[in-house]
Amino acid sequence: MRYATIGLACGLACWILLTAAAHAEVTVGNLVITKAWSRATPGGAQVAGGYLSIENKGSLPDRLLSASTNAARKVEIHEMALDKGIMTMRPIDGGLFIDAGKTVKFEPGGRHLMLIGLAAPLTEGEQVAVSLAFEQAGHVSVPFAVQGIGGRAPDPLTRVEAALKRSPAVAADDPDEPFFAHFCNSKAMANITVSPGRAGPVEITIQLEDDDERPLTTALGVSVTLANPDKGIAPVTAIAEHVGDDKWMVQMDALQSGRWSLDLGIRLSATDAVNIEAPILIR
Repeated sequence: MRYATIGLACGLACWILLTAAAHAEVTVGNLVITKAWSRATPGGAQVAGGYLSIENKGSLPDRLLSASTNAARKVEIHEMALDKGIMTMRPIDGGLFIDAGKTVKFEPGGRHLMLIGLAAPLTEGEQVAVSLAFEQAGHVSVPFAVQGIGGRAPDPLTRVEAALKRSPAVAADDPDEPFFAHFCNSKAMANITVSPGRAGPVEITIQLEDDDERPLTTALGVSVTLANPDKGIAPVTAIAEHVGDDKWMVQMDALQSGRWSLDLGIRLSATDAVNIEAPILIR
């Protein structure tokens, strides 16, 4: 019993420490940054999303200019927008404005930080330090708490507090939330949106970029191959439809949850092509 009590106490202490990290409040100038978190990534993944809230308590606007971390080659500030009925993901040029007295939220399926070129997979329970640069407030390092693969934002209460207060269960995330990924190699890059991000028929949207991260509008064709070796699902290839400028789209079936392999075949010209492969996660 004594050892069980000690183990429970140690476990509660660890819960409290992890939750404190997840709910850390960081202040810089007139800005208050809360709920900074990310999701664990599967081995081989090159990107991860970063989410947070930034409240401007001052009387003047500020602007998030850039972000960086030792955990990735670079960090981009992304936004989602509808372009001719197609959901697109693009870096925000010129930084993100935070108006006086307002709160800006970064959330899955919307505005987010994109960590590109991960040095190692993100692991549940760890913290990733991300440096944010603001026009007025200056620089600040923010710890991002890594939740599980497919995890959600930290709850407002700690796990210990929630247990003591017997709070009702929190509703699950939107089952139709898309899955986002960024594929890259030395010749081309692609922003991938898989919608919905759950098992079943999915729509895969591809935005192509050249090696300078400019829209790639001259590709001659794109093929998409999906496979799930863990579930014994053989590769299936489909030809994407060119739906405008740098955008391609294809509908396919991902009928089981888990880790899938997605391979893009991009015809850059009549004599040049490139293949980019990376894992995606289907709920």
